[in-house]
Amino acid sequence: MSFLHSSKARQLSSKNRFGLCLLALLAACAQPITYERETSAPPLEKVEPAVTAAATAIYRIRSEESLVLIRVGRAGKMAHLGHDHAVASIDVQGFVELAADPSASRAEIVMPLMNLLVDEPEHRQRLELEKEISSDDIAGTYSNMRKVLEAELFPWVRVDAKFASAQSEPPELSVSITMHGMAMEFLVPVQLDVSDERVAVSGQLTLKQSDFGLVPFSAVGGLLQVADELEIEFDLHAVRDRLPEGQSLQGSSFL
Repeated sequence: MSFLHSSKARQLSSKNRFGLCLLALLAACAQPITYERETSAPPLEKVEPAVTAAATAIYRIRSEESLVLIRVGRAGKMAHLGHDHAVASIDVQGFVELAADPSASRAEIVMPLMNLLVDEPEHRQRLELEKEISSDDIAGTYSNMRKVLEAELFPWVRVDAKFASAQSEPPELSVSITMHGMAMEFLVPVQLDVSDERVAVSGQLTLKQSDFGLVPFSAVGGLLQVADELEIEFDLHAVRDRLPEGQSLQGSSFL
């Protein structure tokens, strides 16, 4: 009996050591990927409060409170073998200029492509994607995405927006998106919340990579592809620089 117990103990000990080694190996393989950071200056117009007589206020985008989230789908006959991905920008920069006359209001926003995040758990959860995805898959997606976007040559996405209809419900923005050296126009309904101190705008749109001259990534002779359409949701927050002396948004068409 003592021999049997001793033998079983040695077997359990060996299994434990194997399990610990396996866990250590998996932990080593699951290191988070290293993202590069965009170092060039954002292509934003320099604006100051009260740039024009019509300007009521200038609001600056708060990157730490803002999010652009993109659902990147899959296509092709082997799509079931791939994953949908969550790509996000938490480095949105720019300004919103609100005038008493909504037709004179505008927004200018930029995002560095090099700084895009891939498959962060909270972003996948927000899009209701499956939770488990390997670090190798994430690293491969990030590398392929940079190649498709040619992020070194076209490092920034630029968004210019004006009201198409401020009085409609919900309000609609006329949005020009410049990416990969090409510009496309979109009509985007938004949820808009404006006060003297803050502006919040959120909404959704769908665009095609091919409209910007991009060729979606594919593998296995095209049997597994990244879908051309990208589903985008945005939640942007901006705070007022300051109001010109003696001015207020009270009485504006926004309130």
